[in-house]
Amino acid sequence: MANFRYWRKMTWALVLWSAGGLVFIVAGGFGLSAIAITALGLIVLGFIWYMTRAPWRVGHGASWRSARAVDAPFRAPRSATEE
Repeated sequence: MANFRYWRKMTWALVLWSAGGLVFIVAGGFGLSAIAITALGLIVLGFIWYMTRAPWRVGHGASWRSARAVDAPFRAPRSATEE
């Protein structure tokens, strides 16, 4: 975590959005709409950050379906032209 020069681009997007949101909230007078926009942006960017893992981390983060192949206990059926 200390070596911030090697963070992913999406992490930098989250940091910049957070800093911009903080400025927006403070400059806007802590309004509910400013807090809601910042929170919604953090949720969306956080979800994108989590789902787009780096290639060497594939298998360690979220996945939509299992990547393991299922072993079939039977052989493939023969075709009509195969004798």
